[in-house]
Amino acid sequence: MTKYLGMNAKSLLMNPYLIFWSILFIEFWVILWAFVFASYLPPLEEAMRAYVASAWGSLAVLSLSAAASSIAMSLLYTSKSIRYVTKYTKLSPSRFLLENLLSSLTVLATISVIMFLSVVLAFYAKHGMILLPVDPVGLLLSAFLGILFLYTLSLFLNLIIIVLRAPKSAAFISFLPLMLGFLSYIALWLDFGIVAYISPFNCLTSLGYYYYSGSKAPTGGYLIPGAGALMDMPLVMLSLIVWVVFLLLIDIVLLSKMRGVGVEDIRVA
Repeated sequence: MTKYLGMNAKSLLMNPYLIFWSILFIEFWVILWAFVFASYLPPLEEAMRAYVASAWGSLAVLSLSAAASSIAMSLLYTSKSIRYVTKYTKLSPSRFLLENLLSSLTVLATISVIMFLSVVLAFYAKHGMILLPVDPVGLLLSAFLGILFLYTLSLFLNLIIIVLRAPKSAAFISFLPLMLGFLSYIALWLDFGIVAYISPFNCLTSLGYYYYSGSKAPTGGYLIPGAGALMDMPLVMLSLIVWVVFLLLIDIVLLSKMRGVGVEDIRVA
């Protein structure tokens, strides 16, 4: 491994945009979920755990989506440098992708831990219950898959901008992961039906809910009892894995074709 791995992880963790949108902004919603929205819930552990599972499933996706947007934007601004080092140094495109992936995973995993602790402690402060996941190993696996998916998606969106040399689309494209992340939030009230299996964001929410609460996730309407049919969780997992592999393969191809976009072009756009 090269110094790039550690330097990139440190740079991302100190990025003020990432800190605000992926942590501080979501912390506001954690407080609302724990201290305001949960006021009507009966003080029963089973009901509270299902509610916390819904909160974790949706807020974790939003937090990681925001972080992935910041990570991808940093790649856009350094695309010229990336092209140079992958062509004229020992850091080949595949090795760069590996080190960028590992450093980004480190950052996203750190954010996941922070958000998990925030959700657990906020509900303990309000309701006096420590509501831990029923299946922590499964929750860890689903979080890892979510991190991989959001990283590969953000990388794909920004590599498309670079390869097509369309910097004018940068501002919109970079925020797409966060915008699409709100699909999981809409699922709290809306039944997506069969589309819930196709949408990776809904799959992430479903897996988080399932491993946290121990109950199968519905296709939508988490906060509306009986609103959606129960999902086939192995099929949900398979759908998410297919998305990750598909995006990763495309990212490798696009990275080899990348020529870079100048910082001046992005700023003008």
